Amino acid sequence: MLQIAIAGIEALAGVSAPVKRAAVTNLKRWLDDVIFEDYRASIVSMVEKGQFDLLVDAFYQVIPFGTGGRRGPVGVGPNRINPWTIATSVQGHVGYLRGRFGDGHPLSVVIAYDVRAYNDRRGHYDAAVALPVRGWTSRDFAELAARVYAANGVVAHIQPRGEAHYMSTPELAFAIRYLSASAGLNVSASHNHPDDNGGKFYNHLGGQEIPPDDEALVNAVALVGTVETI
Repeated sequence: MLQIAIAGIEALAGVSAPVKRAAVTNLKRWLDDVIFEDYRASIVSMVEKGQFDLLVDAFYQVIPFGTGGRRGPVGVGPNRINPWTIATSVQGHVGYLRGRFGDGHPLSVVIAYDVRAYNDRRGHYDAAVALPVRGWTSRDFAELAARVYAANGVVAHIQPRGEAHYMSTPELAFAIRYLSASAGLNVSASHNHPDDNGGKFYNHLGGQEIPPDDEALVNAVALVGTVETI
């Protein structure tokens, strides 16, 4: 299957050789690594349907971390929002907080989320093939984030399941200060397409980091190799 994907990617016109190489490298990892096992059926389906442009776009890079976090289409691959890209963002955030406050300092975060639910409105994936992110809501991503924080010894404040109220960004900023939390996370893609999602990180003052702290956060996320979770 990988060889078919490589041939299809190599045949694409208008795509640079470095981008093709990066896409193939990441694609191979997602096909081979056990942590991505649930995504294989979707990847195989994309290859069989000849969606090589989509494969390149989904695999040529890790979705950039900027303007306070990651935001983009939900889907399969490192250049998409999915449990792996959200979990690695949170793991990097933990590393950043430890560097900023010190290893012995107790850490806590407040997590907010919006009403988004992923339903593949763009029609990128075969509806008959299992897709791990199908139906994932912002609440699902928020609970994943809470598990990563908790596994790393960070107290995560999140609304109870079934809560009818959604916390707005200003309310998140207030809650961070009210609870004397170390930071906050808002799972949302703001004004983006309904099938997008993301995570934006906030500091202990309820705002987003500014230079040079924003760059330190980006660097901490880039260093993440493995994720601790419960």
